[in-house]
Amino acid sequence: MSGTAANAVVALDIGGTKIASAIGDASGELRRWRTLATEAERGAELVLESAISLANEVLREERASGGDVHAIGVSTMGLTRSDHVDLAPNVPGWKDLAIPAMIDKAFPALPAAFGNDVKLAALAELTWGALAKVAHGVYLNLGTGIAATLVVDGQVVDGAHGAAGEIGYWLTGSAMPQAAAQGAAPTEEALGGRGVSNRAAAIFGRPVEVAELLSRAADDRRAEALLQHLWSEIATLVANLAIAFDPEVLALGGGYVRSDRFPIEDITRFVSRTVPYPPKVVRARFMGDASLHGAVAVALRDGLGSATSGWASTEEGRI
Repeated sequence: MSGTAANAVVALDIGGTKIASAIGDASGELRRWRTLATEAERGAELVLESAISLANEVLREERASGGDVHAIGVSTMGLTRSDHVDLAPNVPGWKDLAIPAMIDKAFPALPAAFGNDVKLAALAELTWGALAKVAHGVYLNLGTGIAATLVVDGQVVDGAHGAAGEIGYWLTGSAMPQAAAQGAAPTEEALGGRGVSNRAAAIFGRPVEVAELLSRAADDRRAEALLQHLWSEIATLVANLAIAFDPEVLALGGGYVRSDRFPIEDITRFVSRTVPYPPKVVRARFMGDASLHGAVAVALRDGLGSATSGWASTEEGRI
């Protein structure tokens, strides 16, 4: 792809585990791809500063090569409002950031567009990937975060507050739990990366990431048992989503799915046995990198040709 591709944009994805930035355009391909660890324990302001610095590095490289960039798309955790972020528990203090103003200050010449990371992942799959030309679909992110996006008539469904698909907040038991009102996300805490790591700590005496569990499973029955329990819970989650939304295609993305040991065939068989109208269950095209591609897609859609930033407000309900 040429360094002077028309309508090139900067893409920035800020996740709970990693930050990524690249240059993209309407082809859906990325170049000048850079990543770094989020290191959420540093706190929100330092994480955002690192993200802005990474995007600036990518932008400088593109301009130094003669490329022309027309907008920036930002994929973030939670729901970005003008002066705060809702539903973003993974980085301490993230909820207090005015991200649109900080991005506009850092990139004053570039129209900016913003979106929730999982909804933008679904937008990328709709634009270039596993959900292209799908009228009714579901995108499910499985990794540090657990969330879904519903597609109806080929469009991402936002919901009244932009929070449709936030299944990390689904309740997990009949007793009155810690839930959204207390800042908890029960399903994400049970099945997401940090929850699994904490569960492993009770077995191994220290936190163990899913990637390490996968590498140890062949020789360690404890790791294998924990993974099998996780896969069983995820299969149930996938089946319940299929029952609730009746999609044609259910695309699975996120860090878990990147592994060739992820049991997608077993999950597909479980869905075929338990769902009245089983959808086609597939790996997302972009898997763990869908949100970065989604940042390109939202910049192309909302940033180009716009004189104002496309951040998601409660009233607009944008992704």
